Amino acid sequence: MKILAIDTSGPNCSVCILDEEKVLSDFNLNIGITHSETLMPMIDEVCKFSKIDLSEIDVFACSIGPGSFTGLRIGLATIKGFALSLNKKVVGVPTLEALAYNTSNFDGIVCSVLDARNNNVYAGLYKHENEKLIHIGDYITEDLGTLIEILKKENSKVLFVGDGSVNFRKEFEDALGEKACFTPIHLKNQLSSSVAKAALNRALEEKYDDYDILCPLYLKKSQAERTLEGD
Repeated sequence: MKILAIDTSGPNCSVCILDEEKVLSDFNLNIGITHSETLMPMIDEVCKFSKIDLSEIDVFACSIGPGSFTGLRIGLATIKGFALSLNKKVVGVPTLEALAYNTSNFDGIVCSVLDARNNNVYAGLYKHENEKLIHIGDYITEDLGTLIEILKKENSKVLFVGDGSVNFRKEFEDALGEKACFTPIHLKNQLSSSVAKAALNRALEEKYDDYDILCPLYLKKSQAERTLEGD
């Protein structure tokens, strides 16, 4: 099974092709150029170097959020267009879940955390069980202090991943001490290879999405919407 996965949910634009358990090609750019300019050339490059035509791809996958409103829509429009024109399957992977796939075999809680600005976070808690990731509870869309209190109650080692693991590292270390662990810097960003791994697990269980209704996962309204509503 060949999967083309992309992640355009953050500043990093990422594209890869996964063939079962083997990553054939992996291309990441985080240089400030908009995804609308870089995504299609990157897809062309990974296909060229992998010597794979788009028609040979079985599943198209992308991260669906939370993340950049514009970036998510670019990613979704791209995979839905490919899937529709080529009559292929699609899988949408929540960004926080994909981030958790940056980690492996951690004996504790994996906390995917994104900086939502103004001391707020988007977070998801996961555990590794039998080589699979298990989502614990609901997504957390609260202030940083609320997330810290939730983690304290878990009374477990916590591995942080995502840009929030960098931006709020001191706060996590102060609150959790030696129980706070952090992924290395090259694993903090959203990666298409992790989207692909999550998509593969879903595809093996025949858990595909309907490209007619697949849409971004917005855990909060946009700032423009909140301003319009007076929030």
